[in-house]
Amino acid sequence: MSENEKGDDIFSEKEKQMKIGTNPPAPALDELNDLLEKEKQKSLRLLADYQNLEKQTIDRINTRGDKIILDFLTVYEDFIRTKDAYEKEGGNVDSLNGIIKNMETILDHYEVKPIEAEGKKLDPKLHEVVQEIEDNDHEEGTIVKEITKGYIIRDEVIKYSKVCVSKKLIKK
Repeated sequence: MSENEKGDDIFSEKEKQMKIGTNPPAPALDELNDLLEKEKQKSLRLLADYQNLEKQTIDRINTRGDKIILDFLTVYEDFIRTKDAYEKEGGNVDSLNGIIKNMETILDHYEVKPIEAEGKKLDPKLHEVVQEIEDNDHEEGTIVKEITKGYIIRDEVIKYSKVCVSKKLIKK
């Protein structure tokens, strides 16, 4: 028996008909279409599973990364406070400025942006009110003092700004 004949034994009758170019009977075509549809559905489910896994993995990475960025922001803010304290005492802050600049480059690389607060209208999506200050010089709900800076990463708040807002004096 030749190699070609052995191979022919493996093919089913439907496959032989397709191989020779004859049209398979209608029921055989329906079976092939059903098989094709099943494989197509299986392929779509596998693709959906892959996409879900990819999305979950990215979310996990971003969550871990955001935690690290939050920790980094704490250290960054400590450096800023230290620099401000040394400046008030008349100390040399050149080396601290260099470190802070490097830290800001890292934050910029990860698309971390500070939230603008002072003088702006209160936005509960960005700001957390820690105190209301009676003030007729500003429109009510205007941020008059920023207690701690807030930050946004990838268009999401990673840390809310803690602020003091103006409140109109009640005249008696």
